[in-house]
Amino acid sequence: MKKIFMFMALALMVACGGNAKKSGDGNEVNGITMDVNLEGFAGVEPGAEIAVVVMGEEKPAAKATLGEDMKCKLDTNIEGTQYSSFMINGMAVGMILTDGNDMTITCDAETGDLNYEGSALHTELKDAMLGILDIFNSETSTEEDMLNYIDTYVTEHNKSAASIYILQYYTMFGGEESRFVELVDMLDGKFDHIHLYKEYKKQIANFANTAIGAELKDIQLPDADGNIISVAELCKSGKWVLVDFWATWCGPCRGEIPHLVKAYEKFAPKGLEIYGVSFDQKGTADRWIDFVEKNNMTWINVWGTDEEGKWSVAEHLNVNAIPANFLYSPEGKLVAKNLRGEEIEKILAEHIK
Repeated sequence: MKKIFMFMALALMVACGGNAKKSGDGNEVNGITMDVNLEGFAGVEPGAEIAVVVMGEEKPAAKATLGEDMKCKLDTNIEGTQYSSFMINGMAVGMILTDGNDMTITCDAETGDLNYEGSALHTELKDAMLGILDIFNSETSTEEDMLNYIDTYVTEHNKSAASIYILQYYTMFGGEESRFVELVDMLDGKFDHIHLYKEYKKQIANFANTAIGAELKDIQLPDADGNIISVAELCKSGKWVLVDFWATWCGPCRGEIPHLVKAYEKFAPKGLEIYGVSFDQKGTADRWIDFVEKNNMTWINVWGTDEEGKWSVAEHLNVNAIPANFLYSPEGKLVAKNLRGEEIEKILAEHIK
């Protein structure tokens, strides 16, 4: 399994209606209540800012300050089924799935982990994610095992909001785009207000950009000196361009670098250019530059993370996990994608004579 596995500790919440309440900013709300007790949770002290933010939104659905007793209450504007992040001092520590009932969030005295109680959806999603983790952590499992698990789960639980979260791993582990479309179509249409569901629809619309033979949509990003470099212009100059998305913090990305170095030394004289797009975070440019120099990455290297820390430059290519790469011909046509290991030289040799 070569993809970076983005797994956030799951926090599933249940909410109920009720009388009007006040949120952390004093506005009247009519959503669920979350009773929070973080006694025993490592690294958190009284006065910490606690918040919950609905996925896809910026403004908190509720926020509060942790009291001296390590407790607080979040009276949210979240109603019904929704995915949200549970935040401590601005950092997401759990993904919350609400289903219309109030919740309690506490720290397990034995493990130090957070417990999220009150939601049947919480239990459902947690169990499903444990199944994914079992496969991911198994030394004998394959990507096919993961894809079969996800396919079966979504097919059998297509009426459940838990399937929406599970489905995001299907393309991360190399699932066929056509089957992904079928699985999304299986999901209950009542979830069309959920951010992830909307993102899947966008992803499907972008499949036209990642199909072999697709026309290049230009990428223009700055190198270490601030010079804007265009992929389209490189192609027009007669280059075969491998657009490679990576980051210094990504272990699998680092593992691919020796293969890229070897391929570049062999095929650069024949017209290959690598356009390395770093997704390192703001404020780490010096580390990125130093890493590139020390690892003999002598191709074009540019900065791809936007001011908000997002990978927006790669959205049209559905890049939600790295490493990921796309090979374009001098005519600006996509001829191969996601080349790995020794396969890189083999595929390049088929196209670059």
